[in-house]
Amino acid sequence: MDRKTLTGFILIGAILLLWPSYLELISPSEKDKEDLVVPDSSLVEKYSETKPENPTTTTVESLEVERQNYTVDGKNYVAEISNTGGGSIVSFTLSKHLKKSEDSLNLIDDYNTKNLVVSFVNQSGEVVSLDKNWRLVSGGSVELSDVKPKASFIFATEHLGRPVTKELVFSYNSYEIDISVSLRSLKDISLDEKYTVSWAGGLPEHEGAQDAMFMEALVSQAGSIESFRVGAAGFFGSSSTNNIDSEEKKYVGQADFAGYRTKYFGLFFVPQKSDLVEIIKYPTPLRAGVDVNITQDINLEKNKFYLGPLDYSSVENLGVSLEEKILGWQWLSSVSWLVYSIMVMLYGFIPNYGVVVVLFAILIKLVTYPLMAKQLRSSKKMQEISPLMNQIKIKYKNNPTLQQQKMAALFQENKINPLAGCLPLLIQMPILMSVFMVFRNTIAFRGESFFLWINDLSAADTLFVVGGIPVNVLPFLMSFSMYYTMKLSSATQPAGGDPAQEATQQMMKYMFPGMMFFLFYAFPSGLNLYYLCFNIMQILQQKIINNEAPNNSSIGS
Repeated sequence: MDRKTLTGFILIGAILLLWPSYLELISPSEKDKEDLVVPDSSLVEKYSETKPENPTTTTVESLEVERQNYTVDGKNYVAEISNTGGGSIVSFTLSKHLKKSEDSLNLIDDYNTKNLVVSFVNQSGEVVSLDKNWRLVSGGSVELSDVKPKASFIFATEHLGRPVTKELVFSYNSYEIDISVSLRSLKDISLDEKYTVSWAGGLPEHEGAQDAMFMEALVSQAGSIESFRVGAAGFFGSSSTNNIDSEEKKYVGQADFAGYRTKYFGLFFVPQKSDLVEIIKYPTPLRAGVDVNITQDINLEKNKFYLGPLDYSSVENLGVSLEEKILGWQWLSSVSWLVYSIMVMLYGFIPNYGVVVVLFAILIKLVTYPLMAKQLRSSKKMQEISPLMNQIKIKYKNNPTLQQQKMAALFQENKINPLAGCLPLLIQMPILMSVFMVFRNTIAFRGESFFLWINDLSAADTLFVVGGIPVNVLPFLMSFSMYYTMKLSSATQPAGGDPAQEATQQMMKYMFPGMMFFLFYAFPSGLNLYYLCFNIMQILQQKIINNEAPNNSSIGS
């Protein structure tokens, strides 16, 4: 591996390592004040003046209604809905993207069962929460199918004798839920003619320490997605609820969507037209708690709600560009989409994602082979004239101008462009970074096995545990293959080069693979498998380049 490639990989590693710190830098915690995104100053003034600092919350006056639960059996989920709050989801079990150890996976636990509750502010400035048991007006337990693709539940209650209704519509082949709330009868007794739909409690964490790297609230305004970090991850991905501070952020104005995600699962509101989004994070005894509150005009009754896996195609159907964030960095979304699409296409022919990863590594190497070959040949030529370059540096060390002229003449004589190796690397960087982000983020790997001990491509390939420390095999193999690649790249370097440069290369030959070993140790096995295969392809290419006959016609002449 030549110096330019090495520098590129170091930059990638530095970006990946420091990215969480950068996010915290550009979006720091401010416990003593509220963060406001304020595209509309009139709305900011309205919300800062009309509501008291600590409003009193009252519950709705309604007829006594017994609590009842209803079941919706969809294609890839089973939802249980309670009449509490006019349709809270008290269980949402998934049957897709499961690990072998899971019969089902529930996105509801003890901390988020009281959700989708509606509230408003009355003329006294009190927050009135309609969180009692509502009557079921229409609908019931149902098993959906292609023949019956929709299920509607209409709940009703009263406040001060005035009717309030809420409708939930579930779909057979989708994780989307349509929510329609009618509070128009309360318009004259509300303070600001607004109402709020809330999700309280966030989501359970199913991926262990990996979740801490991904937990964030996301709010999109005018096409720009803002992240409110929730997770608290250490260097090796460890996390603790003790590291999660209580904090609130407000986003005033229209939001394209707003919600919360863990690594592979999420909940998102797509409001008809919001006036205010509130995100509140806080620790619970077992995990992070996150509340998402959407406030909009009482005349705007519709909201779309997504609860389920962060599967690219499912999220894309929301039509709000949330999928651009799901596969990694938003600015790389186009390249990431291409990487993901090719991976899914290969899976259509070979239904084993482990094999797909191997084939994908080969495919990427074939596509980038001409660029990498040009870079390696340029590096090889630079190594061949390295002794002559070192002689010029020593001979003209007191005359920098003449030294540069002699260097330029040497490059021209041997038909070498010292910048020729940079362009191929720059072209490859978006591809390599997109592969990293997609393979690290995609839920397609969850529960997918390859062979032998690699039984979940979304998790580390732990072979066994010693003293509480997991022994993961692929990071060792990946790091060794990287070391061997760097060793091959320096094998053709002739004697007589710059001693300081040679010492640096010797040091980096050990230090860089070691750094990547620690960085990748807890990463998904699918990602480590890809880089292992890519390195093996790189070794083969390096050997081919090394065995090419050197052009000695002009060197040293």
